Amino acid sequence: MLINELRDINFIIFPDWSNLETAIAEDLINVLRTLFTHPARQDITLLIDSQSLSDELQDNANSLLFEAILKLSLDEAISEDLNVGLTGKLTTQEWSVIKSLINFCIPINNEDRYIIQHEEIAQVPRCDLSEIQKQTVYEAARLESWHRWGDYFAASESPENAIPYYKKYLSSCPHQIDYYLKLSDVLYKTGQMQAAIETLQNGISHCPQAEELYFWLIIRLKQSHNYLEARNFAQQVTEKFPENYVFKMLSHLMLPEIYDTPEEIDTYREWFQHGLEKLIQEITMNNPDQQKKALIGISHHTNFFLAYQGKNDLVLQQQYGRLVHQIMAAIYPQWIQARPISSISNHRRIKIGYLSYFLCSWSGTVLFLNWLKYADNQKFEIYSYHIGHQIDAATQLFQSYSTKFYHLPNNLEQVCQQVIDDRLDVLIFPELGMDATTLCIARLRLAPIQCMAWGQPVTSGLPTIDYFLSSELMEPMNGQDHYTESLVRLPSVGISYPASKVDSVRLNRLFFGLREDAIIYISSQAAYKYLPQHDYIYAEIAHQVPNAQFMFLRSGISQERLKRAFAAVGLDSLDYCVFSAVLPRKDYFDLLSLADIYLDTFEWAGGNTTLDAIACHLPIVTCPGEFMRSRHSYGFLQAIGVTETIADNSWQYIQIAVRLAVDIDWRYSVREAMKLSINVLFDNPTATQNLEAFIKQAIALRENQPT
Repeated sequence: MLINELRDINFIIFPDWSNLETAIAEDLINVLRTLFTHPARQDITLLIDSQSLSDELQDNANSLLFEAILKLSLDEAISEDLNVGLTGKLTTQEWSVIKSLINFCIPINNEDRYIIQHEEIAQVPRCDLSEIQKQTVYEAARLESWHRWGDYFAASESPENAIPYYKKYLSSCPHQIDYYLKLSDVLYKTGQMQAAIETLQNGISHCPQAEELYFWLIIRLKQSHNYLEARNFAQQVTEKFPENYVFKMLSHLMLPEIYDTPEEIDTYREWFQHGLEKLIQEITMNNPDQQKKALIGISHHTNFFLAYQGKNDLVLQQQYGRLVHQIMAAIYPQWIQARPISSISNHRRIKIGYLSYFLCSWSGTVLFLNWLKYADNQKFEIYSYHIGHQIDAATQLFQSYSTKFYHLPNNLEQVCQQVIDDRLDVLIFPELGMDATTLCIARLRLAPIQCMAWGQPVTSGLPTIDYFLSSELMEPMNGQDHYTESLVRLPSVGISYPASKVDSVRLNRLFFGLREDAIIYISSQAAYKYLPQHDYIYAEIAHQVPNAQFMFLRSGISQERLKRAFAAVGLDSLDYCVFSAVLPRKDYFDLLSLADIYLDTFEWAGGNTTLDAIACHLPIVTCPGEFMRSRHSYGFLQAIGVTETIADNSWQYIQIAVRLAVDIDWRYSVREAMKLSINVLFDNPTATQNLEAFIKQAIALRENQPT
């Protein structure tokens, strides 16, 4: 019985096939007679369990079913609207899905007593034949099916099929808050943003006190780039629910992902600064209830987008860090005190912990995977704490490189207690600023020495983070001025990236919508890395390279802004720019191999994306800025000694990009130079050795400090 043969209402019976055929036939006729005359038979499927039967006995069961239907059709007038069938043999996965969509098990006289005693079957509601015709039973079953089918499709590869089921369910149950959220989520994921917003608005009209509906409406408005509307609505919601700290955080600190003009950046930054000052002034934690609400607030917020404005964030991060440290200290005073470090003079192994929501295939943490891989297991024990949900191949690598690995999602206190119980010497956060729960944990003192790496390369502003683990080739001379932590300039780039296998190219340019005769510039950053003051660069390159094509991955830069920039030089951006969603990794490497030039972003340079381009020997144009986050590509190119494509300013950046297009010999020489020395960046244990040397020094320094 295939999943698409099920209907809105699904019954099942479990015949004992070892009984006499006449007895089973009688049961079948009784059940079929009732269902064939049911007023909603066109919405009903009857499943007859036959999973235990051999192929030969399946044929016998089919014959028995056919004879029962034939007898009924001869003796009585029956409709063919009912859907009836044997289950046949099912895989575990098929049975699991079908079972979740069954409304009722109908008891019969010759029932398989062994099967129905199984816990999974016993949980299926039972409905006697005498009850089936009742309208109340039918209505309850139909409602149950609508939300079951909705949940099934929402989790499938065709989530759009969930929409009509959720809508029908809400039309009958307009006060079910969860289903407004579910419907809105499916609409959002299927690209129907306005419908997602309207669903939440409809939910609020029926459930005006449902705070979660207001929360998600704010988020959806923000995701639709209606930032002012989202901000204004958040302020209104804060007035409606003044005790909800989440709404206070959103109304005061919410920032756009994309800016239309440079002036917008200054406006929102000023609003953020004033909002933060107001939050600090208004914070009250006089009782456990206020403390809990404040914790919920900071558990739903990070300053992630602040760092993408291209400004010095030290003061704002420090102010925010103090605020949230105050909240965490009030709730967990036992976890903020300094922790003594145990002596390592007895040659015990040093314990290093890595804690992140993203110990998986995530750009901000995979950068540091080889710190674990090449750890000296004779001298160090590695403890990993994965507090996120995603489990994938990278997670398995983190686990395999760890002495102990914990997967502890959704439980801040359990994570903290486990870290304390493990008595670490050093706790490293690969990133801070991408996940709110990780930030909350980092605001406590769980290990004697606590560090952050540059998975999110901006200061945490937290008094509980001692060191920022950076790179000597990426930090400017005044780098320490950008951090509240002590800056550690690890030699070279500070990391060793897992080597990528670059296979032979399988696809061609036409597959990606690119011209075979074009000069292909690729830029593969998230949209929020492109600031409006740099849009003119692409138009100026196109003005000088008429056969240029720009491929923006991940939908990339704002297309409306590009239209304006190209129009300013008399060009149409649609003639030059191609946009693509995220590609499968093999396809992405094919694209890199087919491209001519990689254009780095200003203010926030590529990390993983630059390393992928280097692995494909793709010339990289970059312009390092004031902060470390704009100097990743600069550091990588310095490390491999290929510095000709590093620009000092935006106009030199344009000149290099143009020269690479028109000077084929130079472009070829850059590619060849990249091939000679890239191994220094990939699977090189030296980076881990340098990290371990620093850790030993930090521990020795801590041991010698007066208590």
